[in-house]
Amino acid sequence: MDAVILCAGKGTRLLPLTENRPKPMLPVGGKPILEYIIEKVENLVDNIYLVVKYKKDVIIDYFRDHPKVKFVEQGDIDGTGYALLSARNFLGDEFLVINGDIVFEDRLKEILLHENAMGLVEVENPKEFGVVVLDRESNIVEIEEKPENPKSNLINGGIYKFQSDILDILEDLEPSERGEVELTDAIKELIRERKIKGIKLKGYWNDIGRPWDLLDSNRHILKGIKREIKGEIGENVIIEGNVVVEEDAVIRHNTVIEGPAVIKSGAVVGPLTYIRPYTVLMEDTFVGNSSEIKNSIIMRGTKIPHLSYIGDSIIGENCNFGCNTITANLRFDNKPVKVNIKGRVVESVRKLGVIMGDNVKTGIQVSFMPGVKVGSNSWIGPNLLVDKDVKSNTFIYKIDEKKVKRL
Repeated sequence: MDAVILCAGKGTRLLPLTENRPKPMLPVGGKPILEYIIEKVENLVDNIYLVVKYKKDVIIDYFRDHPKVKFVEQGDIDGTGYALLSARNFLGDEFLVINGDIVFEDRLKEILLHENAMGLVEVENPKEFGVVVLDRESNIVEIEEKPENPKSNLINGGIYKFQSDILDILEDLEPSERGEVELTDAIKELIRERKIKGIKLKGYWNDIGRPWDLLDSNRHILKGIKREIKGEIGENVIIEGNVVVEEDAVIRHNTVIEGPAVIKSGAVVGPLTYIRPYTVLMEDTFVGNSSEIKNSIIMRGTKIPHLSYIGDSIIGENCNFGCNTITANLRFDNKPVKVNIKGRVVESVRKLGVIMGDNVKTGIQVSFMPGVKVGSNSWIGPNLLVDKDVKSNTFIYKIDEKKVKRL
């Protein structure tokens, strides 16, 4: 049996983080989301087919040496159904299908016992997902996408076991109103013809659709790490709890790290740096003198040299922060931070800092209000309070009138 992982989507709700990488390649706990999925299935299947499209080279370059991974490019038609159909010529009589943007704990063994099955998740807010209704024997009898009045609190968990006849149904489907061939439409047809077992997934599950989902999954994964110190540790360094310091990382003197946290290879931390729980510093990052990082993901190559505070934030690759760059992460009224998602302002979580793309530079004394997004390749001039989203490739600065009077 083989597995198909659907990795072709862009992830527009996660912009600007997905401007230069597909959503499955966003890091949580120090690795791409997709890597965790592959680790879950690699011992259960013969081949793993990654269906790619948007920024496909990022995925191909990362996984090209995996012995079981093969790549299938999705064609011109969008949608999860067409993504699966793209792999048709490689698949046998039965196969696993998994969305490439979920973080989950379930070991999948119960799903594999059935001819056709779908992993289900019980949630408090089902109207935001595909809602599933079961009969008394746990067979799926109905699926409804984002209903205003959900008939259950069980949702589609994005994990499936299918027989090959699902591909015949997909072949005959017409694109939906938004021009996509949807896998859920094929499942609705399959329900009419045969049974699909609904299997409640065990343990943690998260569909990474918004930036704060990424931070939530990052915290979950870090809770499970074990202490492992391999890097170079300077004098008077305090490391508390479960912290991973990879080989070739450097922790300079008088630095404090509170776990759980991950410091990747090539990272340099300190001196006098404070790393607080649920922080990941990816490869070749630098956090310097008197800077503090808390509950944040700092991507590869980013530099936060001195006197800065980054809290509850996600910072892209190769950013460079000027002295005293500060992220606010909490409203005065303690209400959820509001974030612009695809042109609509939505409530997120109580604490959320800045969401920043790649290659952003800040001048000295720059502050970001909670929930602000900054697009890639932007420059933020000195002495600025950024209280609105910044589009990509933008230079923001202010000109103060300076007067000089001779005495």
